[in-house]
Amino acid sequence: MSHHKNRTVLPGIFLIFSGAVLLLHKLMPGFFGWREIYPLIFLAIGIWLIIEAILPGKPDRGAVFPGTIFLLLGVFFALRNYDLIPYYYLAEIWPIFLIILGFAFLSLFLVNPRDQGNLIPAGLFLFFGILLLLDKLEIIDWNVWDTLADYWPVILILIGVAIIAKSMKKSVAEEE
Repeated sequence: MSHHKNRTVLPGIFLIFSGAVLLLHKLMPGFFGWREIYPLIFLAIGIWLIIEAILPGKPDRGAVFPGTIFLLLGVFFALRNYDLIPYYYLAEIWPIFLIILGFAFLSLFLVNPRDQGNLIPAGLFLFFGILLLLDKLEIIDWNVWDTLADYWPVILILIGVAIIAKSMKKSVAEEE
């Protein structure tokens, strides 16, 4: 199947899947509710965008970023809605969204390993997201906010180093 046909088939598959889920909801109202449906929609959008990013031919590498976000949000909300994650209120676990952003930047690096600049936001989001989540869930007893208030300039230093490294790498590549 050619690349163009793949791109036109995927939206059709997505619409068939969405229509089937919504039809099931209409035919069996107690079986599917909105609480069960919206994570599936997020999962479907995420999978669709990730497939768009890795298709052979002329893939849309940038689609992996929102695809990863939708996929992980779908997994998170499905686990939460089926009580596999015991925390329902977002105020309890909001750092999970920082972790999801970290994975989205990491996925950008994975589809284009030459763009190492994505590793810095990936690392920062993952590090702070995990740290804040552990603090929020009271797994660690550490006042993260005081530490961040004292040491936030380190983030600026890391971003500056990344910009300089990327600039130097680009100038070395142009000289060759």
